[in-house]
Amino acid sequence: MRDSRRSFLKAAAAVSGGLIVDLAWPAAAASAAVFAPNAFIRIDRSGGVTLVMPMVEMGQGIYTAMAMLLAEELEVGLGEVRLEHAPPNDALYANSLLHIQTTGQSASIRAFWTPLRQAGAVGRTLLVQAAANQWAVDASTCRAALGAVLHPASGRRAGYGELADAAARLPVPARDSVALKQSKDFTLIGTPAKRLDTPDKVNGRAQFGIDKRLPGMKIAAIAISPAFGGKPKSLNAAAARAVKGVREVVRTDEAVAVVADHMWAAKKGLKAAAIQWDDGPNANLDSAAIIRQLEEASRQPGAVAHNSGDAAKALAGAAQRLDAVYQLPFLAHGAMEPMNCTVHARKDGIDIWLGTQAPTLTQAMVAQLTGLPKDAIRIHNHLLGGGFGRRLDADGTLHAVKIAQQVAGPVKVVWSREEDIQHDLYRPYYYDRLSAGLDANGRPVAWTHRIAGSSVMANRPQTEALPRLCSRISRGSRSS
Repeated sequence: MRDSRRSFLKAAAAVSGGLIVDLAWPAAAASAAVFAPNAFIRIDRSGGVTLVMPMVEMGQGIYTAMAMLLAEELEVGLGEVRLEHAPPNDALYANSLLHIQTTGQSASIRAFWTPLRQAGAVGRTLLVQAAANQWAVDASTCRAALGAVLHPASGRRAGYGELADAAARLPVPARDSVALKQSKDFTLIGTPAKRLDTPDKVNGRAQFGIDKRLPGMKIAAIAISPAFGGKPKSLNAAAARAVKGVREVVRTDEAVAVVADHMWAAKKGLKAAAIQWDDGPNANLDSAAIIRQLEEASRQPGAVAHNSGDAAKALAGAAQRLDAVYQLPFLAHGAMEPMNCTVHARKDGIDIWLGTQAPTLTQAMVAQLTGLPKDAIRIHNHLLGGGFGRRLDADGTLHAVKIAQQVAGPVKVVWSREEDIQHDLYRPYYYDRLSAGLDANGRPVAWTHRIAGSSVMANRPQTEALPRLCSRISRGSRSS
């Protein structure tokens, strides 16, 4: 964002008032209405509760589950929690298991099980204390329930909205000093719940990246070199521009895009361009050649992942030997929502609207591409229409930024399904060679497993954060 999150929250609080709970442990000194810098909760004067979501919903249900963690300790109804996407910021919103603000590896609930409960507990504690101060009673005689603080002895009640300003002026307790509920006291966690995101997905109000509309926005269809490392050789730009609705034909190092008033014109213009490609250094590379390389590699020594005993000796002495080869093909992710990215590029900054599993990684890679500082790259995240790891990668965003830099105003780049399948960052091809030895009774005495496959990291542009997201490929053998 152009301004820091601290500045934004201070300004918002000054305008509307309210309580913002800081989760930067230990709490730092703060102004009357802001606990900076790491806010997960916002409570306004109407009592509205907003969870600033560090992770992103792509069909796995975390909007409901993570809101449940917060609501359980904050003592509000699940349906009272509103959600908004967090801006990219590893320092504030990193997944504690992946050490980066990334949604993946089924880690969201594990990573935020304690932090979000602590967020709710801290908020509840501050609100209870604010009410106790107002009523001149001991906080231990008050309790929170359903978005309000109650004093059973006197029958007094104050809603969270009424208490927000006063609570905001209190010092924030250390997270470890605030007691969390025991599991036997849970009223939300572990119970059936209707998903918070379902109604808007049913009635059409849910906003995915592809739904973004901006004044003056154009639509671009893209064609990328069918060979890795290839580039456009020639195209008929005049024929593309002759299509009604086409505004521009944009060429980058590895792609061609036709920018138009709507998708149909962009697609027709792209077809009319009749692009010819220079396939470059990989012109003769095909799946068969890759498989041959992997088959040969599977017979050679490699890095040892694990070794127990002497597998070769055990195999040589086995009564029976079994050998098998297993091959795993290239696979594309095939997410339901087409790959898309909307970009408004200016000289001093870039706004990007998309659905991404890794907002800080995307921000860093766009900054690296453009030479702009990270805070000039503003990521506006949306619901994901399927991710499966595909939206961990920023290749589509980088293509969109290169195109948008040549277009005045915002442009939405949408991939066809054919482009998506052909240019996905695939699950690599793997060639596994296994051997087993059995004794006279048919019991295993030896086992070797040698794996040959492409690196899941090597085909991605490198940043400091990327290795944390990728599994390492090992080759090894073991025996009994």
